[in-house]
Amino acid sequence: MDKTILTIFKIISLIFIALAVIFQVMVLIKGDDGVIGTGILDYYIRLSYVAVAIAAILALAFPLYFMIQNPKDLLKIVGGIVVLAIIGFICYSIADNTFNIAQLEKLKTTSDVSRMVGASLYFTYFLGGIAVLSVIFSGISGLFK
Repeated sequence: MDKTILTIFKIISLIFIALAVIFQVMVLIKGDDGVIGTGILDYYIRLSYVAVAIAAILALAFPLYFMIQNPKDLLKIVGGIVVLAIIGFICYSIADNTFNIAQLEKLKTTSDVSRMVGASLYFTYFLGGIAVLSVIFSGISGLFK
């Protein structure tokens, strides 16, 4: 089954590469003036939509498939999601709106959006700090092995 899936993905990849090469040749033949207004770039955009859709479907389907095959890993995943939700709640709780009404109107936003942006920044800082600490820890622990 794995070999069949790999073969299918190779074929799909080759098709996408061939289409991209064809579109690129069309752009090179037409030149800059021939591309604008002719719709050739629309093919690129449609190809990217299809590629993103396939990637999104596979990004959702494969984890579900592997979770069904190994239900013990599902508990680890649920635990990770719960930890991220707790971190997100803490970040949202400490975030606040630091802008006054005039500044919010100038930025064309609301206090809720400002608070969400602050919470997102705190969340990013927190996870980035954890990533840096884990790299340092793994480097130090590697020295003692």
